Amino acid sequence: MNAPIRNPERAAMLAHTFEAIVEAAGIAETYARTAAELAAIGDSRGVNYALRQAAIAIASAADTAATLRPTGSRGGA
Repeated sequence: MNAPIRNPERAAMLAHTFEAIVEAAGIAETYARTAAELAAIGDSRGVNYALRQAAIAIASAADTAATLRPTGSRGGA
C-alpha cells in the first residue's frame, strides 16, 4: 500500500510523472495498432517504422516509470 504524499510539490511532481507515462504509453499503443494494421495489408516498410516508433515510446514510458522507484537501502532494486 502506498503511503499518502504529504509534500505538495512531490505530489505535483508525481502527477506530472504519471501524466507523462500515460501519454507515452498511449503513443506506443497507437503505433502498435498501426503496425498491426500495416502488417495485415503487407506493408513491411510501414510495419518497421511503426514498430520502431512504438518501441521508442514504450522505452520513454519505462524510463519515466523508473523515476517512481524508491531509492535507498530500504527502497527497492
